[in-house]
Amino acid sequence: MDRLFSPLQERIDGVVFTRDQFGEEHLTNYGRIHYWKPRFVVKPLTTQDVAETVRFAKEHGLFVSTRGSAHSQSELGISKDGILLDMKSMDRIYEVDHGENLVEVQGGVVWRDLVQHLKRWDLSPRVLTNNLGVTIGGTVSMAGIGVASFKYGSQGDNVHDMEVVTGNGDIVHCSRDENPELFWSVVAGLGQSAILCKANMILRKNKKMCRNYYLLYDDIGKFMTDSEKMMDDGKWDYLESWASPCPQGIKPINGERRVFAKWFYPFHPTVEFDPGEEPNDKEMLEGLDFYDYLYTDDLPTIDFHERMVPVFELWKKAGTWDYMHPWMELVMPWDTAADYINQILPDLPPGLLIGGHILLWPAKGTVSDSKFFMRPEGDNLIGFGILPAVPQRYWDQVRPILDNGSLLGQAMGGKRYLSGYINFTEEEWRMHFGDRWPELVAAKKKYDPECLLNPGFIKYGDALKTEPAGANS
Repeated sequence: MDRLFSPLQERIDGVVFTRDQFGEEHLTNYGRIHYWKPRFVVKPLTTQDVAETVRFAKEHGLFVSTRGSAHSQSELGISKDGILLDMKSMDRIYEVDHGENLVEVQGGVVWRDLVQHLKRWDLSPRVLTNNLGVTIGGTVSMAGIGVASFKYGSQGDNVHDMEVVTGNGDIVHCSRDENPELFWSVVAGLGQSAILCKANMILRKNKKMCRNYYLLYDDIGKFMTDSEKMMDDGKWDYLESWASPCPQGIKPINGERRVFAKWFYPFHPTVEFDPGEEPNDKEMLEGLDFYDYLYTDDLPTIDFHERMVPVFELWKKAGTWDYMHPWMELVMPWDTAADYINQILPDLPPGLLIGGHILLWPAKGTVSDSKFFMRPEGDNLIGFGILPAVPQRYWDQVRPILDNGSLLGQAMGGKRYLSGYINFTEEEWRMHFGDRWPELVAAKKKYDPECLLNPGFIKYGDALKTEPAGANS
């Protein structure tokens, strides 16, 4: 028995696991690229448990990493010889404030559970990610992007206030008005300054039904033109889009004969309505320049929120859920996005997307206040993601494709979304955060001065030693 097990267990109400009790889920994350083994896994029950764990780690020279549903794909949600906080044990949903449209939750609450809890009142979080099987603390710490982000920003933008534990083991309440520096260091802060333990999330009243229009585009420029119209006309509640290959045959690509495809762009704009107040299809689609209009689907709003569940179940049945998931996601400037996509897709092997997909999401560059969710400047932006499932034996072949796509996107003004496969050098981390880098470093030094929280992902190099604490804070 590890000599520190009993002292740690005695300080918390939750449960401590030692190495002989770990399952594989505690050794890796959804990416299955990195495998690390922690010294302890702690399942906390309260904010006080989290604070005591951090204080214990500080006293004994251990690192603390946080894990929600571990949907990240790089060195997040895992721990090398430290304490891994399995936050899904903090899953309480508290009272709904119907007057203010707020709900208080613990950070380990899974979004699907919250959605199901709120449906009795026709309430929804303003922004939901496609995968509802992830935790509130996890996505807020990343930013959290969904098909309503063009209206409401990231999930982090829709936190009213929160209770966090800093790297000093302090329990702090923060909001836009109270301790705002810490608040904005937690939103999209990758768990570098503090651990989100409780949050009041902003809700909205939703209508009971959704009408989902299945449109198809054969030209990225026309898709983007119509996306801009839809973001600006105020008629739509959700905008969801993809890139889909139609294999055509075999041609020489990079010195070898490979399958190539014609790419199409499925677009699913969606509007909510109440029974008896159905939208006028002609008015909704007027002025749009799509290639084909395939289908209209009416479904309950709760089913729309959970629309990806059958897709994920299919991936699990097919076995691709257990493959590597080195997702490469970018937020691109509007003016270079079409050129970038037209360069990337023609040579992308269609088979790379078995158990995955190409994600597109139009967004407004002005709706997020998050300072560490890095994105290009501009009124309009577009997200692009290559989201494959890769058998481990093919990783060496796929990795250069993703690396090259990432480098080209950044050269054309894009910023990486950091939940995916990231292999930045120290200099690339500085470049990613740009003018925000000194603020990130200052927040780390102020709120986690011993660098206990979530080590290994961001490579600070000598920055924590050489840059003055409090710079630009």
